[in-house]
Amino acid sequence: MKLKKMEISDRVVQRLTEYLSILKEVRKYEEGINSIELSKIMNTTSAQVRKDLSTFGEFGVRGKGYDIDKLIEIIEEILGINKLNSVIVIGYGKMGEMITLNSRVLGKGFKIVGVFDKDLKKIGKKITNSLKIEDVEKVGEFIANSSEKVDTAILAVIKDQAQIAAERLIQNGIKAILNMTTYKLELPKNIVVVNMDISAKLQELNFWRLNLGNDENNEEE
Repeated sequence: MKLKKMEISDRVVQRLTEYLSILKEVRKYEEGINSIELSKIMNTTSAQVRKDLSTFGEFGVRGKGYDIDKLIEIIEEILGINKLNSVIVIGYGKMGEMITLNSRVLGKGFKIVGVFDKDLKKIGKKITNSLKIEDVEKVGEFIANSSEKVDTAILAVIKDQAQIAAERLIQNGIKAILNMTTYKLELPKNIVVVNMDISAKLQELNFWRLNLGNDENNEEE
């Protein structure tokens, strides 16, 4: 299912991943769910649920709701995780190591097929039976010769190297980057970038912790 980026917001895609997570839990004890039930779990409105899902088609039955297994299958297809997607990791520092050695954090539909670094002391080191650290200078050769389509990368280098590393990836055919650095990449509009700045998320979390705490204190007074 192909959609132009302008047709759908980032927030809709984010909610879609949340729906999927919820549905996988609910199907342990239910076969079906309607938009009202799903909206209560999501803390949103049933209208929002219906609007989000209708962006991609009509999947429910009026008056009955959604078949959970079928809806999971549809959402997985929309997200492209109904098949295996090959991913490479750039940078084998603490973050890159954590992701590579705990590949289950990637979830369904993703497989790390290559890990790269520029540190000569790391290059050649065996990580798993199928992975070893490759020279980042050879990433283009790796992508070109891979038997699997590789157009997604996880960027886990230090901040000062992020822009140059990202540009090299693009030159070698990478179309999507999960940016684990704190650097705001400046890349062409046709390149998809999702930023995972843990520091920024903690700052956001701390703001709400402080302000929600203040609200509770005010209510007690």
